[in-house]
Amino acid sequence: MSDSPGLDKSVGLLLQKLPDLAGNILLVADENWSQAHWSGIKNNANGQLVLISNRFDIAAAAEAAGIDSKFCDFDFSILAQHSFDVVLFRVSKERANSHYVINQAAQLLKPGADLWLSGEKKEGVKTYTKQACKRFGDSSSAAKHGICYLASIKLHSTDTTPLDDKNYTQIRPIKARHHSQTEYLSKPGIFGWDKIDRGSAFLIDHLPQFLDRYQTAPTSLLDLGCGYGYLSCEASQYGFSHISGTDNNAAALMAAENNFLKLLNVEYQVIAANVGDQLEQRFDTILCNPPFHQGFAMDDDLGVRFLQASKRLLATAGHALFVVNTFIPLEHKAKSHFAQVDIVANNGSFKLVALSQ
Repeated sequence: MSDSPGLDKSVGLLLQKLPDLAGNILLVADENWSQAHWSGIKNNANGQLVLISNRFDIAAAAEAAGIDSKFCDFDFSILAQHSFDVVLFRVSKERANSHYVINQAAQLLKPGADLWLSGEKKEGVKTYTKQACKRFGDSSSAAKHGICYLASIKLHSTDTTPLDDKNYTQIRPIKARHHSQTEYLSKPGIFGWDKIDRGSAFLIDHLPQFLDRYQTAPTSLLDLGCGYGYLSCEASQYGFSHISGTDNNAAALMAAENNFLKLLNVEYQVIAANVGDQLEQRFDTILCNPPFHQGFAMDDDLGVRFLQASKRLLATAGHALFVVNTFIPLEHKAKSHFAQVDIVANNGSFKLVALSQ
């Protein structure tokens, strides 16, 4: 169970403890749990498992293994307060997420119950442990296991001030607008949530040049891995009559829905999917700023999966445009999937790779 290929080591530490735990157990699972073997987890658990995840693929896989699973933007209000004997949490990449989960665990745990935290020192797990202890009225410390740490914090009281979670649940305008004058809505829990991504802005700057390669103006657009919907909304000025945004992250889907409703004057849909796996429709245009990390870890296979999805979802006469860091050899990997692969722009930091069937 804990030695699945590619499994995050800190997640593995938590799973090693699972057979020793009893009662109602809550697993808080973000992208760090993407390589977990859920049927093995269910078989090794002595308690009653509940999983809450902001990742569509993780919640679906756990549900398929027979685990009671909730896919949402960590909406803990759907769970009964003071009903869990254990909460297991591998700290998140974003501080606001970790603070939010620790705050919520104080409300979800029964008096005297335990929050188990894991992570690496460089990821802040020792600091999170100290903060959780202060919040819970405990004095535990994190134990070192190789490069990872594991801590068990017992809930004694919740009279102290909650940790600063940046009002995690609230959608709000982003502060940094770059060159776009549009006010976008976003929230913690989305990669690059409080800015306009420089790579995405670079893509939009060159979108008219990219669209010149069409003999017939494209009408349908897929924003693959849409985040809060920047690419879709900026591209909507170029005559598309239908725009689809898809993402694996619940916070991104929520923000994209809000931005599409506010900014788009065309038919649109927002779809929960893992690299577009819930889509069957083919699109004239695909725009993509693909992720290359799962949690803290680099994932070289992610780019290939986005290329494969684009090949499946792109119309015969359609074109796709990817933006990636210049050091990522996406164009070389793309040649085994697409007949035509071109680098249409490179600013030294990012490059735009155009793909055709």
